[in-house]
Amino acid sequence: MNESIVWLREGATGNPVQASLFDEITDDHLLLWSTTWSPEMRRYVAANAPTDRPEDSHWNWRIKSFSSSGLLSCHSFSLVCNGELQALMIARDLASAKLPGQFGQPLVHLEFVATAPWNRPEFHQPVRYKGCGRILILAAIEVSRACGGKGRIGLHSLPAAEDFYEQKCGMTLLGADAAHQNLSYFEMTETQADQFRRNQMKP
Repeated sequence: MNESIVWLREGATGNPVQASLFDEITDDHLLLWSTTWSPEMRRYVAANAPTDRPEDSHWNWRIKSFSSSGLLSCHSFSLVCNGELQALMIARDLASAKLPGQFGQPLVHLEFVATAPWNRPEFHQPVRYKGCGRILILAAIEVSRACGGKGRIGLHSLPAAEDFYEQKCGMTLLGADAAHQNLSYFEMTETQADQFRRNQMKP
């Protein structure tokens, strides 16, 4: 397991704070998920109407992690800051681009991406940390570059995250995918990936 030092921003102050990105979801990370993240999600679901239920509230990261463990095509990531689990991601590199001009080219597909409840504005105002999603997208781009995908990534977005992928990440929307519960499918080209990486270097 490798650890990379990354930087988030405190939601209340905007101050930078050091975090650790791990290229694995370990038992320790799953313990943090089950003892902090999952209970807070359950409390929110119990206190709100079914229509306000987070779209990933039923996700069991222990099952998702075990299902992908040992598969060479799968890559998992955990983001930890101040001893707390901030975000998780599972990606797969055996995928192909669908965009015109990119069709058939290798890309990394983001299977599951989520941030901790306290980093979502519907749970907390202000959020505890900003930048978790950005860090995971950068990690996926680097996996793609290492696997010959030149930074290309793709994903099926939950409705609440569509604006983030289109507006904040600059990905291209290809429309609803009937084969994936009609979720909107997005791709990021090599050029878009390079632009996203440059944008993250700006102060």
